[in-house]
Amino acid sequence: MSTKLCALGGTFNPIHYGHLAAAEEVRDRLNLDSVLFIPSYIPPHKQEEDGPSAVQRLEMVRLAVSGNDRFQPSDIEIKRGGRSYTIDTIENLRRVYPGTELFFITGLDSFIEIQTWHRWKELLTLCNFVVISRHGYHFIDLHTMDFMKNFRGELVNLDRGDSSHALVQTGAFTIYLETIPLYEISSTDIRRRIKQRTSIKYLLPEPVETYIIKNKFYV
Repeated sequence: MSTKLCALGGTFNPIHYGHLAAAEEVRDRLNLDSVLFIPSYIPPHKQEEDGPSAVQRLEMVRLAVSGNDRFQPSDIEIKRGGRSYTIDTIENLRRVYPGTELFFITGLDSFIEIQTWHRWKELLTLCNFVVISRHGYHFIDLHTMDFMKNFRGELVNLDRGDSSHALVQTGAFTIYLETIPLYEISSTDIRRRIKQRTSIKYLLPEPVETYIIKNKFYV
């Protein structure tokens, strides 16, 4: 049986309990062997922001996942440099982990825009996608995509809460749709709280909080 490896990318600016809890929920549901947390160097759909460097964001990830032997930090995008396209990362992982079954976690809000991603059709054939629920977004919105048109019933059931997961297999695409508990934590809110000098305790792991305070990030 092949190893199941899952990639979770993002700016992680900073990483928080919402990221960790969502990753653990997916890992447990799909019986994944490990989850790679991959901080982006420069994300293609976002502007560069003032704050921690890519290496410092990677260190926050390392601190956050150090207590879970199923979680691993990865510098694969930081080493590559430049703008971070998911297909480049997945192709790299396929070379580094030959014979491994690859999964990629993304939020429903991002997956709705999948047809704008770089080489998206090819990307969907290279790994299993895991699309997780996001507050304010609905799975039925995926119905406009040609490859999702035959799965209207599954999408409606997810939005109604009649089911918490659905498997979409069409052509060479394998997509897991997962409704997970929603964690009202965001990196944006954490940065705002730090700037306003309000507490961020219990929003992110204590070693990450200590690292942020020590380095005076987001002030």
